Amino acid sequence: MDAALQLPDHERAEIALILTDSIGDGSSPAEVRASWLAEVERRREALARGEETLVDFDDMMARLRAKVRRSGERRAPTG
Repeated sequence: MDAALQLPDHERAEIALILTDSIGDGSSPAEVRASWLAEVERRREALARGEETLVDFDDMMARLRAKVRRSGERRAPTG
């Protein structure tokens, strides 16, 4: 891995792209976009029907940060 980090930016970017492309189910970018748009529409409709609620971004981030802190405290060595 250290050798890869020594490569020029453009070569590291090419490796990153290859690795990124190797993850997932082989869907094309257009298929991924279509899936995301369908999910957005599904969620919008569920919200309109009252089946879903919105969560404030700042509140959710505060909750997640608190959860991460608690998790770190549990794993911290004692003594």
